[in-house]
Amino acid sequence: MLDEPLNGLDPLARAEAIELFRELARAGRAVVVSSHILHEVDELADRVVLIHGGYIVAEGAVEGVREEMIEERPLQVLVRCDRPSQLAAAVFSEDHVVEARIDPDRRGLLVRTSDAERFHRLLSRLAAEGRVEVDAVLPADDDVQSVYQYLIGGDAQGSN
Repeated sequence: MLDEPLNGLDPLARAEAIELFRELARAGRAVVVSSHILHEVDELADRVVLIHGGYIVAEGAVEGVREEMIEERPLQVLVRCDRPSQLAAAVFSEDHVVEARIDPDRRGLLVRTSDAERFHRLLSRLAAEGRVEVDAVLPADDDVQSVYQYLIGGDAQGSN
């Protein structure tokens, strides 16, 4: 059981510690890490227990916890592509797409969807039809930080 195990480590020691944790996991060992630095938790953990005010508010794989919240907090996906305006027009008519917003650099589209599977099928179909050339599809809010903020509200950094 480790409390803030990466706190104060220089980059080399940090990389060595992370590799040690991964070796232990590959060997079937469990390492319990307590941390409020949630981007580090994303890097280290495959399962989480989120605690707020002494109560467990969520537990499990981050993706599973995020999936349980999809109705009240639609999933955000960033699609990097060649024609974000045309993609926005194509996806916005879908009932599962809650929002479609062109990224400020004009090379991507941020989509909020209540059905990620349907959205990915739609995106695949549009790409196969040649209506859009997709460079990357990136989750925009399925990390521990986002899940914690959705569940608790406020800024998770510094919260206990």
